[in-house]
Amino acid sequence: MFSSAFIIMLVGMGFVFVFLGIQVIITLLAAKVAGKYAYLLPEPEKKKPAAAKATASSANASETEVAAVIAAALKQAGKLPL
Repeated sequence: MFSSAFIIMLVGMGFVFVFLGIQVIITLLAAKVAGKYAYLLPEPEKKKPAAAKATASSANASETEVAAVIAAALKQAGKLPL
């Protein structure tokens, strides 16, 4: 019984090992082909840094004020039974 289980385990592990090896080879080949034809794709646009929208009052807000605003919003939405 154990010998059958051991053989099945070895066959399964061998199958997974072979499959992963084939997958690595295919991935490497696909990367080479994609690199060869990469000039056909447009260059990605560079993102412009977003302007800081924080005001002086919101920058100085304490954590308790933020928690109070969140609690008020949840209560108004009916999500918080206060």
